[in-house]
Amino acid sequence: MATSFDVIGERALSVIDDYKLRKLYDVSVEAFEQKIDSFIFNAIPRFWQCNTELSYDKDFRQFNADLNDLEIQILADYCVIAWWEGETNVASQIALKLKTSQSFQFNSEAQNFKEKQNIIDKLREEADRQTTNYLLKDMSSYEY
Repeated sequence: MATSFDVIGERALSVIDDYKLRKLYDVSVEAFEQKIDSFIFNAIPRFWQCNTELSYDKDFRQFNADLNDLEIQILADYCVIAWWEGETNVASQIALKLKTSQSFQFNSEAQNFKEKQNIIDKLREEADRQTTNYLLKDMSSYEY
């Protein structure tokens, strides 16, 4: 049995509340699925420790293997990180940070950027913790 990209996307979207994604879905379900798929493609190499092969069929939008719940959660966590990185790396926000006039706005934007980076760091820590738990669950299968 294969795991659909929709399963991972739904798990990730349970913690993402983005009006841009909602609007994209309203405009084009296909474009929305492509955006979600891009998060998944970003997540796959980040979960290189996965014991299940993460090969996939892009046309059918599914993994070739049946992923367990923890594998789905870890991939979803990495999808959320990819979304946050996209939100943080918006060119207009970076341009505002480079502005030198009106120091109050500069400081506010810099603080906003720093807070977003802190959130990404916390999300990465959680994904790393989940991955460690995942690896420890199957510790007996490793040869020493």
